[in-house]
Amino acid sequence: MFNLLKVEFYKLKKFPFGYIVLLFFLVIGIIGGGYKFPDNVENTEAVFTATVCDTSLVFVISLAAAFFMGKDFSGRTIDNEIKLGYSRFKILLSKMTAVCIFAMFIHTVWVVANVLSFTVVRGFDSSVLCAENAFWLITVLIQLSAIISGVMLITFITRTVAGAIAMSSMYVLICCNILRNYTDAKIFTLSPFCFAQDNNMENLFFTAIVAFVTLIIFSVTATVIFNRSDVK
Repeated sequence: MFNLLKVEFYKLKKFPFGYIVLLFFLVIGIIGGGYKFPDNVENTEAVFTATVCDTSLVFVISLAAAFFMGKDFSGRTIDNEIKLGYSRFKILLSKMTAVCIFAMFIHTVWVVANVLSFTVVRGFDSSVLCAENAFWLITVLIQLSAIISGVMLITFITRTVAGAIAMSSMYVLICCNILRNYTDAKIFTLSPFCFAQDNNMENLFFTAIVAFVTLIIFSVTATVIFNRSDVK
């Protein structure tokens, strides 16, 4: 398992599209934090609140995740890993771990870039620094991992780069963008597809549990499908 993780992180280091996505989020975070917010936004707490729960650009992260995992099927990397004797569960888990850490890192960079850019332009204040906001960010990152586990499931169903990208884009755009704009049903607002909207500890705890359960369901389903596939 450790060797598989080393391979996945090495591939991430050599993944050009990942750097493009990272640069994209860093740039829009800097621009957004410094110039997007109106004059009545006076502290970093408000900037953090506006960015940490925003799902508008999750589809970009999902594209990178689908591309990264999908090319392992096209390049027959997974075939070779199976031939080397690694279990399918460990192969899937290592890929899931790598892309989730990548996704969480990208979202954190975006939030931090907004806050720091706002601080540079408007001045420093410590309103964002509290335990509740830290748990809020952690909860959102768990929710993001649940979304990415859905991308992984789609990738292991389609087993092609094009299929993974196309289906994952539709999945995330519908769940994280369209539904957010057209429904406020409780079942949606508590799901991983609607990032936690405030730092109320009770709500955060519940949404984190729902996200973790969703992640497990998607991962188990992907494992079952992978075990039954004819990849050799």
